[in-house]
Amino acid sequence: MRNKVLVVIPARGGSVRVPRKNVKPLQGKPLIAYAIEAAKKAETVGRVVVSTDDKEIREVALKLGAEVPFTRPAHLAEDVPTEDVIIHAVEWFNKNEQYFPDIVVCLEPPKIFRKAEHIDQCVQRIASDETIDSAITINNVRGNRPEWMVYIDKNNLIKPYTNYFKKQGEALLRFPASQEFEKLHQCNGLVFACRVETLYKYRSLVGEKCAAIEVDYNDVFDLDYPEDFEMCEILMKKRSR
Repeated sequence: MRNKVLVVIPARGGSVRVPRKNVKPLQGKPLIAYAIEAAKKAETVGRVVVSTDDKEIREVALKLGAEVPFTRPAHLAEDVPTEDVIIHAVEWFNKNEQYFPDIVVCLEPPKIFRKAEHIDQCVQRIASDETIDSAITINNVRGNRPEWMVYIDKNNLIKPYTNYFKKQGEALLRFPASQEFEKLHQCNGLVFACRVETLYKYRSLVGEKCAAIEVDYNDVFDLDYPEDFEMCEILMKKRSR
């Protein structure tokens, strides 16, 4: 099965919020190293490729043991759907190496606490059940619930975002203890895995029959802003004690 599983790590050179984010040092390693290392440790993965338009990222990825057989086209180096980048990678391998993977996995570098087991669980879930077309990681929702969220109407009045609470058919705004709510999960982006045929059919990494792989809440941390790197450094040092 391993040879039929392709991991694609999208890593363009441009980054709006954090310049050069994908090669920014974190605990002595470039950010992209964490995604590559997790992929290479996964038992179900055959090939690990980095899709980039950037020379420095390419050199770093190669040193870390990933494949970088092509340069991402300029039109895919802008803010485009990730699916377009993944499709390009799969098509490149089909055309240039006659390599036809069955399952493709997308790992976005900012998910720093991703583990090899998360990847394996997603791939194994798909491989073990032919009715499943995709699998993604999720985690239990903590803190801000959608039932507590609001929007402001045209009269600048607060209105409930959901209609979870109602009285005489009208949505009400309430702030009860979170224990009163049903269990809720969120997609966290640690791992997206799908059959290649699903990727083409829906132009999406998520199909109609997507399996949920629940991960520990503590493994979910996203690096979107400069201050996130500082927070992450603190967390990593604390966990290494």
